Amino acid sequence: DPAANRGYIFASGKFEDKFHRPLSAFSDAMTRLAKFITVKHNKMGKLSSGGQSIATLIRNKIQNEFDEEDAEQLRRVLPGCAELLGLGPRRPSLFCPSSYADKVALFRSAPQLGSAKRRLRVSLTLVGKESIAQMHYAVRRFLKIICSQLKGVVLLIDDLQWSDAATLDLLKSIVLDGEIPRLLIVGAY
Repeated sequence: DPAANRGYIFASGKFEDKFHRPLSAFSDAMTRLAKFITVKHNKMGKLSSGGQSIATLIRNKIQNEFDEEDAEQLRRVLPGCAELLGLGPRRPSLFCPSSYADKVALFRSAPQLGSAKRRLRVSLTLVGKESIAQMHYAVRRFLKIICSQLKGVVLLIDDLQWSDAATLDLLKSIVLDGEIPRLLIVGAY
C-alpha cells in the first residue's frame, strides 16, 4: 500500500448498486479509518508527548469538543466509529439500521429521551436544512480532529455512480471546508 508506506492512512468505502443506503460508502470508509486508528495505529506505539496513543488523544479531544447532541448524531450517522468516539454504547444508525430490531429500538428509545424526543423524530429522517447542516458540521469537526493528529488520511469513495444525494452533499461540504488538514478524498466511478 503506497499510502501506508509514506505514513498515510488509506480507508475506502464502496457503494453497492443493490443497496441504496444513504452515506453507506462514506460510513464504511470512516469505519475502516476508525478501526485502523484504534487497532493498528495503537500497535505501532505511543506518542512521545505524554505517552498517549493517537486513538486516546483523538477520543479525548472529541469528548472535550462535542456536546452530547452532536456526539449522538455522529454515532448514528457513523456507527462504525463508536469505539473511536468513545461515547458509550452503539445506537442504531440513522441511515442504515441493520435490522428491523434496530428500527424498533430507535422508536422505543424515544420515550427515554425526554425533551430530546421531538429532536429525535426530526433527526431520524434528517429532514430540514438545519439538521443536515448540523450533521455536516459535526462530521467535518470529527474529521478535523482525526486528521490533525495524523500525517495524512486518504479516503476513497468508490462507485460514485450508485451514490445518493446525501453523500454527494456531505462530500461537497467536506471538500469546501478548507480547514481539515492533511485529508485527500478520492472519488471513483
